[in-house]
Amino acid sequence: MDEIKRRDPRKEHILRNRLHPQYDEMAVDHDLLMSGGTNRKNPHKQGYLSAEGIKRIDRSGAAVAAAGVAKKQQEQSLPLRAIVNPSNYIVVFSDSDSAKLTVLDKDMLGLAHSLADDGTAVVMINLHSREDDLASAGADRALTLDAASYSPDSWLAVLQTIDSELFPKHWIFADGTLVGGDLARRLAVSLGVRPVTRGKLYAEGTLNCSGGDASKSVNRKLSRILLVEEQVADPIAGFITEASSLDVADVAGVIPKVTDLGGVAVDPADIPLAETRFILSGGNGIRNWALFHQCAQALGATEGASRVAVDNGHMPRTTQVGATGTYVNAKVYVAVGISGAIQHLQGMTTCETVIALNTDANCDMIKRADLSIIADSSEVMQALVDATSGGKGELDDVG
Repeated sequence: MDEIKRRDPRKEHILRNRLHPQYDEMAVDHDLLMSGGTNRKNPHKQGYLSAEGIKRIDRSGAAVAAAGVAKKQQEQSLPLRAIVNPSNYIVVFSDSDSAKLTVLDKDMLGLAHSLADDGTAVVMINLHSREDDLASAGADRALTLDAASYSPDSWLAVLQTIDSELFPKHWIFADGTLVGGDLARRLAVSLGVRPVTRGKLYAEGTLNCSGGDASKSVNRKLSRILLVEEQVADPIAGFITEASSLDVADVAGVIPKVTDLGGVAVDPADIPLAETRFILSGGNGIRNWALFHQCAQALGATEGASRVAVDNGHMPRTTQVGATGTYVNAKVYVAVGISGAIQHLQGMTTCETVIALNTDANCDMIKRADLSIIADSSEVMQALVDATSGGKGELDDVG
């Protein structure tokens, strides 16, 4: 019989009164037990006391770093899911050029494990080399393709070879990405399979997919080829995998139908926030928005904004970063005049490098940043424009 949790009225009385002499003793490692028997987090345990005796939430990153160390130690003690002779395979393909795994990468691996049984190995194919821990994300096997040049025909030939050798139960691609979405559809045509696209949520053997109308969705039966979006499934938890190398036969004699002529200049303003790798984001601390636009153009950055800047009419709604706007995954995120509201910080959680420019050295964005500049935003942006253009001209303040 399961142990029954009992409520302690005396202890609850002490915990409701933080001035009680036994409060500190009772509050250690204690969560709240509600009347229904459900454990809830004790909000009084969160944060720390400042020098002024005020309770504050730590957003400096120290708590996050400590949690990361604890998570790493926990992962080392987690059970290993080792599949020596797989009976089947599920392949996850990622075309992200980020060194770290993205949220969508982890969601796709989580979906693969939701579809896998005990003898099925999850294979992760990366178009670019990754420096993240694939074992903790759930990759039983891993393979990196050659992405030195744009060669979809060669990549497709590798995928076809893997399909003929392993005959995976499912192929999982990210929908909406240029390379992944294109390769998924090429592979579907070559295999004669109808793919399931725009998958939003997996549940009970079906995939809920977006319809033509944004307000409508449809449940689709699973196909061998699945194109999915973020939050389609939860990342794995409670175990780690081998992430051993996958050996594939060499593919030779592929005659490319597409010739890579090199990169071309792209207007950063045309790149969606969710896909761009360099963002210059402005907030309420900016007084010269014309200079902000000029600085973004000089640096070749995509423009972002805080909710306050959008609500005040300085930037369009499509540029808003945060939980109520767009979640971004930039390699470099430069926050100018942004204090760092919790909703904004949530939207830029996965950015690799954050640079904060603010006059307030105690704001949350400065605590979150990897590099902080405590100075007037107009002076720094003007210096950046001068450094990139080689000129010393001043821009009239029209903002």
